[in-house]
Formats: sequence, C-alpha cells, structure tokens
Amino acid sequence: MAIQGLCPKCGKRVLHVNVENTVGVVEGNSKARCLCFTCIHCNTVLGVQIDQRSKPRPRKKDDVPG
Repeated sequence: MAIQGLCPKCGKRVLHVNVENTVGVVEGNSKARCLCFTCIHCNTVLGVQIDQRSKPRPRKKDDVPG
C-alpha cells in the first residue's frame, strides 16, 4: 500500500507534486542548488532539499585590480 499524505493547506491528497529548481541562500550568498516540492492543487511548499544530482554552482570571480 502506498503512503498517501494530505496537503496541510488545502487538505487534498498529495499523489503528485510540482518540482522546481531553486537556489539555497545563506546570509545573502547563494550556496547550493535545491529542489522545491509544491502541492499541485494550491502551490503550497511541501518541502525543499539540496539537489544531490546537480552540478556545482560556478564560483563568481572577484574583480582584482591589477
């Protein structure tokens, strides 16, 4: 038997979710690529996690006068 949860906002069964790419931010700096899971009925965020399969974000090079 499959686990079937309910959306905490709209109360409908969550059988499918929208999955979106997002960026995790710590103290104003982007740190990691993440996945955001939302309810397909009301778009409430159900969870966010680091995307283990993504490629590392390229580091921005500081402009060094020279």
